[in-house]
Amino acid sequence: MPIIESSNLFMRSINEGDWPLFERLHEDEEVIRYAFDKPSTEQIRSRFESRLPKWEWGSTHWLCLVIIHRDTKQPMGVMGLCRSEEQQEYVEVGYLLLPEYHGKGFGTESLLALVEYAKANFPIEKFNAIVTDGNIASCKVLEKVGFVLCEREPNAYQIGGVDYDDLIYSFEV
Repeated sequence: MPIIESSNLFMRSINEGDWPLFERLHEDEEVIRYAFDKPSTEQIRSRFESRLPKWEWGSTHWLCLVIIHRDTKQPMGVMGLCRSEEQQEYVEVGYLLLPEYHGKGFGTESLLALVEYAKANFPIEKFNAIVTDGNIASCKVLEKVGFVLCEREPNAYQIGGVDYDDLIYSFEV
């Protein structure tokens, strides 16, 4: 997988050396509060290892890219996509950013770069993203890139014993 670049960052495939970043992203309460309950270290490690194999179009596992600040070379988070099992020309996107990079436009910039790269290189017809209701910042990122809220699934997900609606966003190519 080539490096994907934008004006302030670049993204490269995740590797074994990215474990500390991946673990921190999955343990930081500010990062995961709208995403999932805090997983065990074993669960995090399993998620991490599932993203390490080489990814190519047709892979069934997540393409996981590390978002790196161009000037500082600091890892900022992860971004990725996974093909839909039902419709092979649809993909789901997801991202997690460290708290110190929230609200600075890096989520939007990295998602836009991924979408543009994927549109140019793969036979994708539609991008989807699932956001937990209440995650206003993530909704704004998606909307800035051109995603549209197309469905609400009531009480679809539970975090900390509380039911939340799933907001389904789509971007058609």
